[in-house]
Order: sequence, then C-alpha cells, then structure tokens
Amino acid sequence: MRKVYVTFFALALMIGSCSKKTSAPTASINAEKIFANDCARCHGPQGVKDERTPNLQTIDLDKAGLIHGITYGKNHMPAWEDKLSAVEISALADLIISWHNK
Repeated sequence: MRKVYVTFFALALMIGSCSKKTSAPTASINAEKIFANDCARCHGPQGVKDERTPNLQTIDLDKAGLIHGITYGKNHMPAWEDKLSAVEISALADLIISWHNK
C-alpha cells in the first residue's frame, strides 16, 4: 500500500511540473517570443497596430499598471492570469517599458 502512495505522489509531482503556470527564472523568459505569440495579433509586432488598440510604446502605465492590465484584462483585452505565469507577465511588462525608453 505504501508503494501505491509513493507512486501516486511522484506522478502528481510530475504532472504538476508540466503546468504552464510554473515559475521559471526571469533570465530564461523570452518576452519577445511571448509577445509575438500572444499579443502581436492585436497590438502589432512592436506594440503599435492601429487606432483600435492602445499604442504600447507610449501607453501611460507603469509596471504595476501593465501587470494589472495583462493579468486581469480590461474592455476588449482578455485576462492572461490563467494562461501566463506571473514571471511571464512581469517580463512582458518589462518589454513594454523598454519600448518607452527608446
């Protein structure tokens, strides 16, 4: 019986480690790739698409505001809290902020 519990516990750990929301070191997060795959369709490849979406190169939000907007969404912007980890969302906010400084 103990063997069954140990096997079940090991299996649960393996399945849990496959979750999309697991945290990874910030250095291994490729925010540009995440943006290209998940954001560029609506916001354009560099954060500017058309008048229907905010210009992310000039948007007047700090990092906390960007994280909140990405996490919970607003109006037509969907929430990403169930699709991206907090580290990935933070990396996206950093990427957008880096466009402000150009």
